[in-house]
Amino acid sequence: MALEKEKLPLGYKPGKSRLYYSSRPSPGLIEKSKYSRVDHFFIFLLLALGVIVRLYKIPWPPRVVFDEVHFGGFAREYFNGEYFVDVHPPLAKLMYYWIAIAFGWDGNFEFAEIGDVFDENVPYVQMRLFSGICGVLSILTTYGALKASGCRSMISFFGSFLVLIENSLVTQSRFILLDSSLVFAASLTVFAFKSFQISEPFTKRWFKFLILTGFGLGISTSIKLTGLYVVAWVGLLTIYQLWQLLGDLEVSITQLVFHFVSRVFGLIILPLTLYLGFFAIHFMTLPLNGSGSGAMSPRFKSTLADSDEIINSPVEVSYGSTVTLKQNNLEAYLHSHDHKYESGSGEQQVSLYGFNPDPNNQWIIETKNKNWEGQLQKKFRPVKDGDTIRLYHVATGKYLHVNDVRPPISEHEYSNEVSCNGTRDLAGDINYEWKVRIAMKKDHSTNDLPLIKVRTTETVFQLIHRGTKCILIGHEEKLPSWGFGQNEVLCVEEPTIPNSLWYVETNHHPLLESENYPTVQFGKVGFFSKVIEVHKAMFRINKSFTEDHSYASAPETWPFLLRGVNYYSNSLTEVKLIDESGSHIYFLGNLAIYYIGIFLIATVAFKFVFYVIRYMNPFKRPDDPLYKTVYYNGSFDFILGWLLNYFPSFNMSRQLFLHHYLVAVYFSILLIAQYGEYQLNVRKNIGTLMVIAIASAALYSFVTFTPVIYGTEWTVDQCIKAKWFPSWDFDCVAYGK
Repeated sequence: MALEKEKLPLGYKPGKSRLYYSSRPSPGLIEKSKYSRVDHFFIFLLLALGVIVRLYKIPWPPRVVFDEVHFGGFAREYFNGEYFVDVHPPLAKLMYYWIAIAFGWDGNFEFAEIGDVFDENVPYVQMRLFSGICGVLSILTTYGALKASGCRSMISFFGSFLVLIENSLVTQSRFILLDSSLVFAASLTVFAFKSFQISEPFTKRWFKFLILTGFGLGISTSIKLTGLYVVAWVGLLTIYQLWQLLGDLEVSITQLVFHFVSRVFGLIILPLTLYLGFFAIHFMTLPLNGSGSGAMSPRFKSTLADSDEIINSPVEVSYGSTVTLKQNNLEAYLHSHDHKYESGSGEQQVSLYGFNPDPNNQWIIETKNKNWEGQLQKKFRPVKDGDTIRLYHVATGKYLHVNDVRPPISEHEYSNEVSCNGTRDLAGDINYEWKVRIAMKKDHSTNDLPLIKVRTTETVFQLIHRGTKCILIGHEEKLPSWGFGQNEVLCVEEPTIPNSLWYVETNHHPLLESENYPTVQFGKVGFFSKVIEVHKAMFRINKSFTEDHSYASAPETWPFLLRGVNYYSNSLTEVKLIDESGSHIYFLGNLAIYYIGIFLIATVAFKFVFYVIRYMNPFKRPDDPLYKTVYYNGSFDFILGWLLNYFPSFNMSRQLFLHHYLVAVYFSILLIAQYGEYQLNVRKNIGTLMVIAIASAALYSFVTFTPVIYGTEWTVDQCIKAKWFPSWDFDCVAYGK
């Protein structure tokens, strides 16, 4: 009874022997989140400013800019229905395709190179407007997210204003790219989830924002896989919510179960359904073989409408068969072409190549004594486990061969160079001979015959070189530019098993085809097996982006804005348009926002540690006022969002760019606004001056660099003076033309 008579700390209620935390949203926080006429005015003002800032001169330049090469190109592949593989899920690319179709695109423009002038039929302005509108909407959702986080109207406007004028967000929202829609999806998720947190459980509003959160998660992950970091953010905060519910004596077991089930539906099942649904549309829109078919297994390709070559391939492999051999782990073809190694033997290159059809992928299986011009194609003779074969490269007339010299990339003593050499008149040279050792069979095999003899698409085997006893492998390392960036093939004494496994994908033999030998059978290929395989291909391709790029950057440099990315410069274009003056697009963040953001993340996180330690003291009764509780809760949420969207980049081996930091930047802006709200509560005058100073510094940084945001005119002298850091490599030559 004594507990009931005392003044209770904010958010706590009396239990039988101790206080317990109530999971119900604070009435004071709910009151602060309500919208007034001032809020409606601010939202309208932000909408008007957003349209002006984000859509200004969006048709300029009328040329392909940066990665519009890729995403415009993907829209073209959708138009042609030709299968491709991208490292990102399909939603944003589908949106660009649908917009292009809606505005009458004929699909002819190729988006081949940066700087290509759009032809009249390409609705590139409408396609860019999708990205721009996402940028405008992200400003409005920011306002809602900050209101739901307990910020007053002025601070909500302040945070939204920072999103409005953040240079990198503005630049990214002007082109046919993915990150503007990703930032919008993330901001929608934050707005919905923060609103869900302050809604009375099981009310209409509560369900609405739960569903909206799930929708935001679904579209986030469907745009880019890095949307999973936003999923992780919601997931961790949801686990914390459920933990609070577990300790709330007012919540019954039945209610706790319903809380859990509702979240499973809204935050797992709904996003997953959306994600898989967009992949189903993706598959339906791409019924034909295309640039990405080579990265897929023959079983997957058998579902495409024009895969007759695979479906009709004889399952029996005979000497004299013309085959394509695929590396089982990387799904890439054993390939050779009429170009020489620049080191080692200087003989014809052998590599892994990811595209088919290509005549340079074709090999004829021969015996060690006879070539195909003799008796090999006149009778059927299966290739069996333990056989010795030679591989004749059809396009160049040479044989697969091993040299006792080190390969160009993997220069280890246990590695040998693989090349093509020799002519049809060679005989008895074991350096051209390979022993077939069957390792396993594919899942779609219906019996054990693939373990006895080589069967198309079913048998997985190793090729052991007779001369050196090494095993043929292909791996992720890529040859330099003289090898066209294709994967290295070499022969290793004791390789890792996955890199040494091969299979026959296509098979042609006159006898087998004329006498109606059985063809390959794949059985029914289910939707989920296709989804799993395409994700394996996505991860594999993403991991392969390791080549140097002149504008790639390391994650540790992003918060300090040491370098930007050159998106477009007309100093590099061969043809200048009649009305085109000096123009340059350079992706660069807002210096004030980036530096203030990283400073506050460091200082607030440090203070938060002591805040947590203080509350771990069981003898310390909570006594913080509402504004401090709101500040620490909101700060924790936004710092967590920044951490989850930033630190995974350090574990990525692929090439990275500054634009991979954008969602983390968004969370840092939310933290800046939350800190501004706290300062206004603690010391109003200082807080007001701080907010005005930050907004002014950010606006100055934005205005200063508008020429490289919008591609407008500048002078060489102004450009040079704007290089605040020596590592900022604007193309000032563009303004001297």
